[in-house]
Amino acid sequence: MRRILKQLNEAVGVKGSLVLTKDGIVIASHMSRQLEEDVVAAIAANLVRSARRSLERHGLGDFTRFTLSANHGKMVFTDTGPTFLVVVMDRNVELAPVDIEIESAAMRIRNLGQIRV
Repeated sequence: MRRILKQLNEAVGVKGSLVLTKDGIVIASHMSRQLEEDVVAAIAANLVRSARRSLERHGLGDFTRFTLSANHGKMVFTDTGPTFLVVVMDRNVELAPVDIEIESAAMRIRNLGQIRV
């Protein structure tokens, strides 16, 4: 899994990526030196938990993917089965070219088989 993340991080504008469980536990990560894994993981886990709770409360089910754009970067969250792929990017990067890489990584993570958490 770490090899998948490392390859994803080679895409232009990607600063780091991680895979976390639906409960917020980090399974694997590959971050650039400018990112603190524990901080990114905490933010990601909180956002995933909040989004899932809000969607459930309004009867919308789970999300399959969402993108957060902020002043200093973007985060893309993709459902990969029992886990989520989280990708951190520069704020000025165009999402469309990186989207293929993200979807490819998500598909490979899904195909790894059962992840026991």
